[in-house]
Amino acid sequence: MTRHNARRLALVGALALSLVTATTAMAGLVSGPLPGAAFTYTSRTINAVDIGGNGIHLKTKGPVDVKTTYTKLAPTGALTGWHYHNGPVIVTVAIGTLTYLDGQCRTWDLSAGQSYIESTGEVLNAYLDPNKNSGLTYVEWFTTRLFPAGAADPVPVPAPCNP
Repeated sequence: MTRHNARRLALVGALALSLVTATTAMAGLVSGPLPGAAFTYTSRTINAVDIGGNGIHLKTKGPVDVKTTYTKLAPTGALTGWHYHNGPVIVTVAIGTLTYLDGQCRTWDLSAGQSYIESTGEVLNAYLDPNKNSGLTYVEWFTTRLFPAGAADPVPVPAPCNP
């Protein structure tokens, strides 16, 4: 293994460890303060992820910012805003249903226990449909974004369609 490949492997390993650590630590917020012991929130993706082939590639040419956000919002039906990301994003719903819209105004739901992996540059919007979240005060989800260090993320865009 060349020195260059070894550095790349170490960087990808560090990135993966950071992602797992951040996601695991933040998952404790669903039910209160961070737990003292190890905690894992498990979900399953709703979109196909080809890890070994033509799917998501976690290659970098420089430092990467990794930001994990916990969001807790009332299901009002308001759109979150059209945008894309400068790197892959993993969205995991813990409570309720988040409804996505793509650039052609096609919709799909991401419900509790499910994850969706957004591709770099994928233009999306989302909302919390009150009818799909009946009886819930809040919908809660985690967003883990990986993007080039110092880059703007997310990037707002004009609405490509009118839902």
